[in-house]
Parts: sequence; C-alpha cells; structure tokens
Amino acid sequence: MKLSIVVPVWNRASWVRKTLDSIAASTHHGFELLIVDNGSTDDSLSVCELWAWEHRDDGFPIRVLTELQHGAAAARNRGLMECQTEFIYFFDSDDQFSCDFVATILPSLSSDLDLICVPVRQEVKGQLRTRAYQPCGDIHVHLLNSMLNTLSMVLRTDYLRNIGGWNEALGTWDDWELGVRVLLGRPRMQWMTEKAYHHVIVHPDSQTGKSFSSTLSNILKAMSVVIRELRNANFSSEKERTKSMSAIYFRSCILSGKLLHEKNREGAREFHTMAMGCSESIKSWRKWCGASLRVYTTLGGRGAWRFALRLC
Repeated sequence: MKLSIVVPVWNRASWVRKTLDSIAASTHHGFELLIVDNGSTDDSLSVCELWAWEHRDDGFPIRVLTELQHGAAAARNRGLMECQTEFIYFFDSDDQFSCDFVATILPSLSSDLDLICVPVRQEVKGQLRTRAYQPCGDIHVHLLNSMLNTLSMVLRTDYLRNIGGWNEALGTWDDWELGVRVLLGRPRMQWMTEKAYHHVIVHPDSQTGKSFSSTLSNILKAMSVVIRELRNANFSSEKERTKSMSAIYFRSCILSGKLLHEKNREGAREFHTMAMGCSESIKSWRKWCGASLRVYTTLGGRGAWRFALRLC
C-alpha cells in the first residue's frame, strides 16, 4: 500500500458522513484512510467512529485519530505524523471524492516523483468549474493563481516532512503557502491533465470564509510568511526571483482592490502597504500596472491574476 488519505474534521457532523461515503465508493481500495477529529464540539467524532466501525470490512484500513490543537494544519500534521505509506493526500471533510481518483493516481506513485498534481472541480453559487490550474512548476504562476491547493497535491510523505509539513500558525491560505515551499524545494513533478477530480463545495462555513474581509488577518499573515520565504529563498536565477517578487507585488495590489470593492478601506491600505514593501526591485512600468490592477478589481473586475501573469 502506497497511499494514505487524511481527512481533518472539525464540527462537520452534518457533512462528514457524506464525504466519507464518497471515499469508500472508490473503485480501487489501495489506500489507508486517516480521519483526524480536531477537537470537535458537536458529534463529529462519534459520527466518524461509527462510520469507521460500519466500514471496517470494506477492504481498506481506517484509523480515527484526535488532534486537540485547533486548526486544519495541525490536524493534517497529525495525519502526516501517523502516516506509514510512501505518499499522502489530504481531503476536506465537506467535499465529494471522485470514485476513480485512487485508481487513476496509483500507477503514478513512483519512487521517481515527489509531487503529483491534479486539477480539481469547484462549485461556487451553484456553478461547477475547474479551479485555476496550469501544468507549470514556476513559483510566480502559483503565487498568482493558487494552483497548488490542498486537493491538487499528492505528495511523497518524506518530501512533505522534509519541508516542514503544514504551517500551523496559518488559519487560512495555508495550502497556498505550502505550495510555495513545495515548489521552492524543486520537487520531481508530474502533472495530470486528463480530467478534473472531486466536487469542492464553497459555502459560507468553508475555511476561506464568506469574503476577503472576513479572513483578512489570516490572509495578511499568510502573505507576510510567503514574502519572507521568497526573500530568503535560493532561486536558480535572478530572473526567477524577479518574477516571483513581481507576482507577490501584483497579488498584493489585486487584494487591495478586492478589499476596496468590499468597502474595506483599512484592509485595502494593509495590502497596499504590503505591495509597496516588496516593490523595491519592481520596475516603474510594473508599478503602474499594479496600480491599474488595483483599480480594475476595485471596480469589480475578475480574473486580474491572468493579466498579472502576462505582466510577469
């Protein structure tokens, strides 16, 4: 057995059984399932324990663990600590698992790879679409479109441990920050492009929140951590460093515009200050473009990251 699937759970008593049922419906059972209750205050733990008992003869090992330190990253790290397989995959407790995912991914779990990337389907306000995904290992691309999200990464367990696992200090955007460290480690990668998997449901109780304003402090913290990581990174070339710093500058400008669109002027100033703080190596014409992207998103423009990607 090469693969462990880790599902962190916190107060998802009404959601988690459906999620676990979708995993059990996999056409291939060559995996171990680790369910990590994160100190739920509802019936989530008992629901998971009952479900595990009901499915004890389904043909794959199931372990229900507990992690009292709050936060999805802490729960995922508990799964990482307990994992005994060569590869690890993290799945959220309120999404639906594709029945053919394991059967498709298992042949790719090779000793020659550290990371297998897959596209993911996401439902927002009743519309199902594939999340931003580009089969490209350039850090600046991920900085702008967050293509390496939680469900898009199947990681070699030892590789993830070597880069420090999940950052438990982050309350959201922790997968975006992890994706940066994953790419900075220069992994041996394979990109799956045949189809998008799973059914991610974005709802008001999702970790990302209802708006940028609702998770402002967490986003600022994640951005600050990533800027520090980029400044300390050993890039393969100065061109790569410039692209990455330009990308984080543009992302800060775009977020400033998003906050202005939400009428949150104080939050917008925070991101504007952040953008200025990482603009020392940004050419004047790029600064003008950053200001234009800020105005564009303030007016409700969408897809600004695509313009920024071209500018990088």
